[in-house]
Amino acid sequence: MSDQQELFQQIKQEKLCTQINEQIKSLIERGYFSLGDRLPPERELARQLGVSRATLREALTLLQMSGIVKTISGHGTFIGIEPKEYSVNLPLPKLGESPFVILEARKAVEPVIAELAAEVSTEESHKKIKEILDWVESDHSSDQVIGSIFSEGDRQFHFEIARSTENSLIISIQELIHTYTSQTSWLTLMRHSSFATPNRWQKSLDEHKKIYEAICDRNPELAANRVKAHLRSVERIMIHADINPYTP
Repeated sequence: MSDQQELFQQIKQEKLCTQINEQIKSLIERGYFSLGDRLPPERELARQLGVSRATLREALTLLQMSGIVKTISGHGTFIGIEPKEYSVNLPLPKLGESPFVILEARKAVEPVIAELAAEVSTEESHKKIKEILDWVESDHSSDQVIGSIFSEGDRQFHFEIARSTENSLIISIQELIHTYTSQTSWLTLMRHSSFATPNRWQKSLDEHKKIYEAICDRNPELAANRVKAHLRSVERIMIHADINPYTP
């Protein structure tokens, strides 16, 4: 394998993850890395690229999802497939955004929606939100935890909060987010992060209950802060997800 020192160029333009991914794929194609080779440690790789470690983790996670690299805890990140085995474009969802871009949008939008819901929602809308929570909690089997009930319940919970504002534009915005979170890359990452983390589904349910309680208590600031905390928790787990693209 060729010398790894200063192989990577600093990232300066937009869409950092795409540029990082293209650099790594280009280095593989040019023979600097082969199947099974280990990439530089994350701290060093982030330094060479001129990006934060969080940005680097986002890029590596997307590469893991496509099988180009694989990360082994305590050992590092390795080239996972031969160069000719992957296409130039990452297998992102049809609408074209990564799970991390979707989460970034959620962090900007959903706390504000919860804040408004705490101010204007009705007792009837509270009942509908509670029904979703009860539906998710009704089955504690492992099939439910990693399957469609928990996934759909999570998405419906946040959508119902938007509906409770009775603001058609807000509902449309949340509906767009709802569409994005139904696509393959988001669901795949959730399966390997939230659904794969012990007790995570119960913790997420507890976080949802706290959001619901703040809305029912008419506490806008608390509702917004609890949504922020919930999404930060999702983000931490997503960043550290152990992706195996061949897991069904």
